[in-house]
Amino acid sequence: MADSSFAVLNLGSQRVGGAVFSKARNGDLILKAFDFAEMHGDPSVEATRLPQLRIAVLELADKLKLKGKTVWYAIPGHSVFTRFVKLPPFDTDKADQIVEFEARQNVPFPINEVIWDYEFIGDEGGSEREVALVAIKADALNDVNDQVESAGIKVAGVDLAPLAAYNAFRYAYPDVEESALIIDLGARSTNLVFVEGSRVFTRNILVGGSTLTGNIGKELGMNFGDAEEQKRSRGYVAPGGAYEPNEDEVVDAMAKIMRNTMTRLHGEIVRTINYYRGQQGGAPPRRFFLSGGGAQAALAVEFFHEKFNLPVEIFNPLRGVQVDSRVNRALADDNASSMAELVGLGLRQSGACPVEVELLPDSVSSARDSARRAPFLLMATACLFAALGVGVFYFNRAKLAVDNHLSSADKEYGELDRDDKLIKDYDKQLTLLQGQSGQLEQAVNDRSYWSHLLNMLNSKFENDFIWLTQIEVLKNGGAMTPSLGGATAAAATPPPGLAANNASALQAAAAEPQYQLRLQGLYRKNDSGQEVVYKYYNDLKTVTDLFSAPPAEEKPEVEAGLEEDRYAYTFKFRLPLVKGMKFDK
Repeated sequence: MADSSFAVLNLGSQRVGGAVFSKARNGDLILKAFDFAEMHGDPSVEATRLPQLRIAVLELADKLKLKGKTVWYAIPGHSVFTRFVKLPPFDTDKADQIVEFEARQNVPFPINEVIWDYEFIGDEGGSEREVALVAIKADALNDVNDQVESAGIKVAGVDLAPLAAYNAFRYAYPDVEESALIIDLGARSTNLVFVEGSRVFTRNILVGGSTLTGNIGKELGMNFGDAEEQKRSRGYVAPGGAYEPNEDEVVDAMAKIMRNTMTRLHGEIVRTINYYRGQQGGAPPRRFFLSGGGAQAALAVEFFHEKFNLPVEIFNPLRGVQVDSRVNRALADDNASSMAELVGLGLRQSGACPVEVELLPDSVSSARDSARRAPFLLMATACLFAALGVGVFYFNRAKLAVDNHLSSADKEYGELDRDDKLIKDYDKQLTLLQGQSGQLEQAVNDRSYWSHLLNMLNSKFENDFIWLTQIEVLKNGGAMTPSLGGATAAAATPPPGLAANNASALQAAAAEPQYQLRLQGLYRKNDSGQEVVYKYYNDLKTVTDLFSAPPAEEKPEVEAGLEEDRYAYTFKFRLPLVKGMKFDK
């Protein structure tokens, strides 16, 4: 008969718990086995947490025979960012987009660096919907998951400890109708879980069992291990008011230290209750439930009853759980206060829960994606082999046909090869003739170029204040015609805008000549002065079919008309030609 049991783990800060459950026919949980593994040392020291966690998980995997099993596990509340956000009315089909927008606004890390999930809280009716956002850095969760999987355990999913405790409470205490507060006294921190009907609110307070131990060690001069052993074996919370001191001075001092620390915790709880009432609109709790390892501290229940003056009791998550006959019932009852998260995780595996958030490490997410694709991959593989079979049959038949045509094709190839060589010879002759005719065609087409250019230069004169004395074509910045003295023009200089030290630019300029038109002339005195030259220059720049835009630094060189005995003044400027004319002989 197949084993229908399922296993869960609670990765506490100082104690890792594990349990094996099965599901009864009536839907109840059946506890078949449980155990705990201690992690020694200060839980606030992160450097040692992961190695100790791996050892503890290995120990539980051996005791509960978890290797090869698929488990859910819960991570502590202090390691996860939790935020409760109220949303305005929205369309159901847009829920994911709206919640993701809120997550980007509230989560204090880039959304692509975290693993996050959400769950709507409370009833759907009303003008607002409340959503619980939970997020954890992806690297942190993957590191924890690596330690769990290193013990040979397969991970089904990851839950948040406070929300798992809430699910266990709703299962174990269906008769509690008034608002209640679960105070989960953990090793590193305390989780507060407010339960109000179908509504839940959680907050984490960084005061826990290790805080008690640290204060005891500091005040009594003990190391952390000795202080922890003394706290567990002889510690209790000192009662309030007048009481008879303990005969042992160390024990009496330890009790007072524990009361002082618990008083500080009480103050944080009161502030959280006020926040829940004022900011979240919740009702004050009327019943208190203690859970976690700290709930077993002597006189802890009496301390909170004295402070709140309301009913305080130990949270028993096994209240609605059947216990297998092979389980030591007395031992289970003694450890019941530390099993709330285990029961909540068991409910996640056995059926639906009021709150179901799920944080998926990368390896688990990849495994789920692979499992979803598996049927399609199998079908694709079957189709591939079928296609290969059809292909083999087809190509065998095709091979016979190809062999029959191959001999005749070889003969035709020889004839076509001779024709191909002849055609290539004709192509070479055609290319040569086209090149020669192209030069003649270009020369014919260029006959009208200069007349068009000169007409355009003339058309841009608006008055007789300006006239041209010299029009010259430049190639790559240098003159193409001999100078007035008969000597050849100076060596070509780079055109404006071409960096002299840019070798690649010079090579490009040499490969593709750049032509410019240099205009020199005179302008006579007039009311506008030099502006007649600049206007003529700017008008020419607008003729885009002949001239391209000159470089920004290119400006006309205009002689200032300030001398009274002068009739005219010189100017010169140059414009890049658009068309690369064949100016060379």
